[in-house]
Amino acid sequence: MPTLNIKNERVYELARQLADATGTSMTSVIESALEEKLERLRRHHAADTRARLAELDAIVARTAPALRDLPDDPTAFLYDEDSGLPR
Repeated sequence: MPTLNIKNERVYELARQLADATGTSMTSVIESALEEKLERLRRHHAADTRARLAELDAIVARTAPALRDLPDDPTAFLYDEDSGLPR
């Protein structure tokens, strides 16, 4: 089984204090702290994603009317109708 060797005295002491306060092992408090941090990060990421999607929806809502007025081929004016060559 993998081991975790905590060499930072402050981190070790914090883990020990939390283990003593909760009556659990240091491994349990570290596991719990890591799970809680990951969950916070996941929630934050989900919120960021929702915010970005809302911004994109707003951009689409603003630009969609202008895009409806475009011709089927918006580059057609660049080419001669008869020859198909650039003007």
